[in-house]
Amino acid sequence: MAETSPEMRLFSPEGERLYLSADERERFLKAALEEERENRLFCAVLHYTGARPSEALDLTPERISLSDGTLTFKTLKKRKKDSEGRLKQPKFRTIPVPDKLIDELDLVFDLRRIDRTGKATNSPLWTISRSTAWRIVKRVMDRAGITGKQATSKGLRHGFGIAMLAGNKPLPLNILRDLMGHTDTKTTEIYLQAIGSEKRQLVMQAWE
Repeated sequence: MAETSPEMRLFSPEGERLYLSADERERFLKAALEEERENRLFCAVLHYTGARPSEALDLTPERISLSDGTLTFKTLKKRKKDSEGRLKQPKFRTIPVPDKLIDELDLVFDLRRIDRTGKATNSPLWTISRSTAWRIVKRVMDRAGITGKQATSKGLRHGFGIAMLAGNKPLPLNILRDLMGHTDTKTTEIYLQAIGSEKRQLVMQAWE
């Protein structure tokens, strides 16, 4: 099996968890409700899609399908050149999201009107910087009482990947690979490492 990149570690060298648990993801989403509406939606998009903050900041109205309930992201982590130094074509991935998220995006960013008029459909929804986005996530993590090395946007992304495999109807790895924007299913397989501990936590919560 190919060696995974440092980004794909789910535990630090000291054994500290680098992903958000199901409970922490729920607390993060709840804590985001106290943010201004644009910031709240930014956090919700990260939560429901597993997108990187830079990918969410790149999201435009034309990449939101109101009828299908999907968001399409440009995968920004992939290398821009192939092994022979040739420029690679951009890669996109489409992720289904809850109807309530689509409705909130429409209400806040007036997507249906934009769709009718065709104006500024390729302009990003959020105009904040990456550092500001990072501060928003950090603030919400603090408000949710989430501490440790997992309290990052990467921890939220990893938590999404695990959640897609830990449910009663886990996604096939090839579908999760596409949702995460991975090149190889071997990269996605790392999330299987955490399923056992995550399921135990879910079961133990029933006895508390």
